[in-house]
Amino acid sequence: MRARMPGLPEDFDQRGVICIDGHPVPRALWHAVRPKGAVTEITFHAAPMGGGGGKKNPLATIAAIALTVVTGNIASGKLLGGLTGAAAAGQATVASVALAAGVSLVGSLALSSLVKPPTWMGGNDDPRRQDRGAASASGNVLEPNAAIPRVIGTRKVYPPMAMEPLTYFQGPDEIVEAAYVLAGPHQLEDIRIGPAPVASMADVEVETREGWLGEAPVYLLSRQGRTEAINSELRAHVVGDDNRTIESPAGDILTALPQPQVFATREAPDEHQLQISFPQGLQLATGESGVAIRVPLRIRARRVGDVGWRNLPELHFQQRQLGQIRATIRFAWTDDPSGAPAAASGSGWVEARRFAPGQTALPAAEDWAADPYFGTSGPDYLDAGNTGTTGVQHVQMDRWTATLLLDRAEWPPGRYEFEIVRGAAFKTSDYNAGSYQYGGSVWDFFGRRGTPGQIVMSRDNVVDSLYLLRSVSIWDEHPLPSRDLAVIAIRARNRAADRLSVLASGWVRDWDGTGWRDWTTTSNPAPHLVDVWTGMLNVDPVPDGLIWHDRLLEWRAHCAAEGYTVDAIIEDRSVDDVARLVASCGYAEPYMSDQWGVVYDRDTSAEAPVQVFTGRNSQGFGWSKGFARMPDGLRVNFAEQVRDYEPRQISVFRPGLSNDNGRVEQVDYPGLVDYDAVHRRALYDQAQAIYRSTFYNLTAPAEYLLSRRGDLVGIQHQALSEWAGSARVAAVQLDGNGDTVAILPDTPLTISQRPYMDQVPNLAAEDRLDLLGLRMGLAIRAGGNVAIHDATQDGDWIDLDPPAPGDITGALVVVGASGHVYRRVRIMDIEPGDDLTARITAVDEAPQIWSMLHG
Repeated sequence: MRARMPGLPEDFDQRGVICIDGHPVPRALWHAVRPKGAVTEITFHAAPMGGGGGKKNPLATIAAIALTVVTGNIASGKLLGGLTGAAAAGQATVASVALAAGVSLVGSLALSSLVKPPTWMGGNDDPRRQDRGAASASGNVLEPNAAIPRVIGTRKVYPPMAMEPLTYFQGPDEIVEAAYVLAGPHQLEDIRIGPAPVASMADVEVETREGWLGEAPVYLLSRQGRTEAINSELRAHVVGDDNRTIESPAGDILTALPQPQVFATREAPDEHQLQISFPQGLQLATGESGVAIRVPLRIRARRVGDVGWRNLPELHFQQRQLGQIRATIRFAWTDDPSGAPAAASGSGWVEARRFAPGQTALPAAEDWAADPYFGTSGPDYLDAGNTGTTGVQHVQMDRWTATLLLDRAEWPPGRYEFEIVRGAAFKTSDYNAGSYQYGGSVWDFFGRRGTPGQIVMSRDNVVDSLYLLRSVSIWDEHPLPSRDLAVIAIRARNRAADRLSVLASGWVRDWDGTGWRDWTTTSNPAPHLVDVWTGMLNVDPVPDGLIWHDRLLEWRAHCAAEGYTVDAIIEDRSVDDVARLVASCGYAEPYMSDQWGVVYDRDTSAEAPVQVFTGRNSQGFGWSKGFARMPDGLRVNFAEQVRDYEPRQISVFRPGLSNDNGRVEQVDYPGLVDYDAVHRRALYDQAQAIYRSTFYNLTAPAEYLLSRRGDLVGIQHQALSEWAGSARVAAVQLDGNGDTVAILPDTPLTISQRPYMDQVPNLAAEDRLDLLGLRMGLAIRAGGNVAIHDATQDGDWIDLDPPAPGDITGALVVVGASGHVYRRVRIMDIEPGDDLTARITAVDEAPQIWSMLHG
């Protein structure tokens, strides 16, 4: 057996192992053992050494120590570091070792299959959107320079927000504005918030843009903001059981006084909002009707980095109602702060003071004087009764909002700190704004009077809890300056806009008869692969002249006929990753060489090879086989379309197996959404490992240029069949039509035609019963075609039936057993070498794969 197997390593006699049907043959008996005339599997195992060219084969070393590795790391090259140079020339060895080692099925297919599985090779992570009364919007907010998702085909997607949601109060309502985006043009349908369609929500406004260049911006949104959620109580005085006397459990009376809260703006906003809430309302719950309660607020500000503070006017909020009350304090930077002073009359922001005298009773308190910017003469206060005469400037108030207009020349834009503190609640009826007196004297609403100290009014039956909800910086800039994004803009009133979803279909250019120019939505992989390479989202698009249009159109038609589709959400993936996934969903691999197209797998049993390689036009032939420990099946995760793209997991077992307790391997198919398509693909991926586990290697001269990766070719070698033979046509005999009817090979060939068993008079005299009935066939490669002929031998001449077209002098002739003249294989890889040679790796044609899928 050893003598009949050329091409083995030089040290095979000392280190190699020969197995028959998996059983090792003792080395001492190699010369004496002959396989019987039956189906026998003989394998030759060389000890792991070099990987070609004197370099170590890292994966062979891995196999030798039975190391189990993570699929994603192998597939992404993190473990191997890439197979290049001489190592790549030994790809068949790498592939077979991967199958035999402790590597997952999907990982080995990523290295050793004609078409890789439709999964992300960098790992099976599938980016998913996270889950996020009051108005709010939740979801993933894009970070600067973050990747924006793109939908290929059609998918339900939870798009990220292009900006932080902007939440603000509008009268008694809470409003949220948000913009959700996808990369490139998309058809947007069935927009939902949670499970409900937005079309059924009267309190939600929606505006969309599909993402075409030149589209007008969305008009629903005109500004953007950054929000700091504070949700902290602006605490009132802490009092004892009498509800008026100051009491401190810690013993420090100052800690029982209202404590200030400090917040800061972002850099140079045009507006900053302080949003507050009285969650239970503001009222004296004594049964008295029409008793209005006030809460005073003091605020001071300074630019970040400054030491001194600038006081702002003291503000009074007044109300007499139970139930949540919302209000806003706005700081608006402007070039024209000359707006007329205004104040609410009965409820809301009813008073602003540029000066409040301090309490003279002990403990005495300091005056509160606002920055001179807010006025220096005239009445110290502003209310609804003195808007024409007030000395308080640059303040405008209504029921819901108090606005302080800040002149950019006086208040240079930048980052500001604000400190706010509340005072004690008191009855409006006992208060005099002109003198700032309560009950006939000045009280320190923010401190105490006397020892141990009392507040201005008992807190008995007072409802006045006050919370600082949000600190919001706002810029008067459109949040979406780009026009090449698909946009969903919403404005929701008193509603939580959580988990916004949309059925999105990526617009793509399909073939219009002369070019890829027909904008449409489709799940056919071909136009999407062209778009990945040449579309607007590729910063370095492939020139149209390099696109292999004929092959892509052929594949496009094949995908349509077979029902192959791709429906995927693409986010933060490289062009190569996306191209490979799109192609794989169409049972193809990207082909990027002199032309950019695909190698697609299909049933080629009715096709003729484009090339034949024999000992006459190749050298260094070898083959290897990986004996994989196959899982019983695959457990596949995918988003199923008929279930509203909810995640689903199914188990797909190899034919003949159906035990879910067996050994299964988990894999994600992020581009498939149909149960039948997933089931078929899982069978195909397993079938590749079963029927394409043998890898053939050879080095060919420039003749290899007749074939490309993925092509069907023939390989014939004595290592594959003892009846193998090849030659060149030295001379021909032509018929009257100029066709070749007989050839003279330059090397003697034998066309053996053995009798059938019933034609042999004495079977005992036959030494090779397995050869009875042997018929030889002949194949000729000429004119770029390979054709098989019946042949009979007449001396050194061989007669052809039917004749070969034309004069075939110099053509390559191959002989072998009829029906097996050569082995039909698909080229998996071509590695160019020196002197116009190339190292070719091929796998079996494996028509059994398609029988499995269609059977």
